[in-house]
Amino acid sequence: MSSIANSSAEPNYLTRLALSSAPFNSVVDAKFFFSAEQIEQRLNLVSHLIRASDKVACVFADKGVGKSSLLTQIQHMAGDDLRICRIDIQPSLTIINIASLCLHAFGVDESEIAQGNNPESILKNRLLRLQKLNIRSVLLIDNVDDASPDVLSLIIDFLSWQDDDGFLLQAVLTASKVMPEWDTLHGRMQRIDLPHLAEDELSSYLMHRLRAVDYQGELPFSPKELKQFYRQSSGCPALVNQLAHQKLLGINPKLTKTTETKSQILSPLKWSGLGLLVLSLILLLVFQDTVNHFFTTPNHPSSIIGEPEVIPTDKPLATIVVGEEKVTSSEQAEREELKSLVTELNQVDKVTKLQANKSKTVESEPAIKKDSLVQKEQQKLAVIHKEEWIMEQVSTHYTFQLMGSWDKNEVAAFIDKYALAGDVAEFESMRNGRIWYALIYGVYTDKQQALKASKQWPAPLNTLPSWLRRFDSVQKQIKDREQAQ
Repeated sequence: MSSIANSSAEPNYLTRLALSSAPFNSVVDAKFFFSAEQIEQRLNLVSHLIRASDKVACVFADKGVGKSSLLTQIQHMAGDDLRICRIDIQPSLTIINIASLCLHAFGVDESEIAQGNNPESILKNRLLRLQKLNIRSVLLIDNVDDASPDVLSLIIDFLSWQDDDGFLLQAVLTASKVMPEWDTLHGRMQRIDLPHLAEDELSSYLMHRLRAVDYQGELPFSPKELKQFYRQSSGCPALVNQLAHQKLLGINPKLTKTTETKSQILSPLKWSGLGLLVLSLILLLVFQDTVNHFFTTPNHPSSIIGEPEVIPTDKPLATIVVGEEKVTSSEQAEREELKSLVTELNQVDKVTKLQANKSKTVESEPAIKKDSLVQKEQQKLAVIHKEEWIMEQVSTHYTFQLMGSWDKNEVAAFIDKYALAGDVAEFESMRNGRIWYALIYGVYTDKQQALKASKQWPAPLNTLPSWLRRFDSVQKQIKDREQAQ
């Protein structure tokens, strides 16, 4: 069995485990959303992009990682300040369907639609009215890379609508591949990569799914089985669901399609290796004489080891000149060489003693002085800038926003966890009538410099989602919050 769809609609383990419904099916439901640490960070970033920027978030991930679940969670969390239109791309979807979905989702009256006016003009007027009411209109489009060229062109057209107050539509898109068409969105795209589950998150994820359908017992999978799940799925939630479902059915967990793919890859490699071995043997037989000749030592007289060559006694000994004296004896030459060597050793010994004395002097410095220097350095690194520092920065320079939270303690915990130091600052803004705490990192003169620098961040900081912003947008949020108070 290779998929959940092949099993019965009501698995036989529902009664045995006292479950209210199937926990590992492919239905996207908000109750199954698993808020792992990295997923939560990306969800907060998307939420911030929707409400406080004109960026279009595009969530990239392989099939089955949870893109649809993330959109469902965004839709589930939306408040009165957002008006959502959810579109799941299907092959049969047309531009007429897209327009109709948007008109109804954004609250256009049926009577206005029935008048036969241009649907795009009606929709645009409706978005303008919502904007004046401080309501943001948001498109949630799943699997946008599967859209037909006509549908894709219409979506891009919608996202380009703007007036004096900015763009009329925000959007969160999901895709499995990068699309060159996004270059036409005036730099609005903000890529967000959705990660697979980590191995240590697997047990929590499976228990979360089971608890969502009223399971009350312990996790019905052993540590060995969890390792097997992770090894076969690489942390892809859809594949983990499939393996867990099979195990509860009493079937040996196996991803048939994955196994077949590996076999197809390994089979040609196996035969190609055998072919290379046979070809090597044939070449060895054909060129055997040449190979033997290559490894045979030539029988030259100079290479034969025999008796040592006898030096004629009538030849004069070599003369070694030392200063103005001539040494004609080999014994005297050896004595002079030994004397020279002893002199060099004495000089080396003197240098070694000087270095040792110098190191002792350094080691004897008071430990208090060292400690004070370390403390000063730690204090320098521990400085977290505040809003005054942000307001002093050049408005056209760039920075990265790393995270935001309703809880100020979470910002402090984030700084400690990733040992952030240097150009780190925290600020407050207003969201839904509440204070939103955010953290920025770095100061860069232009976008290219910022992107280049972020690629050199150490792990795990370089794996976190971030939002590249200009300082003027951050400064505006601070001013707006001060005016609201």
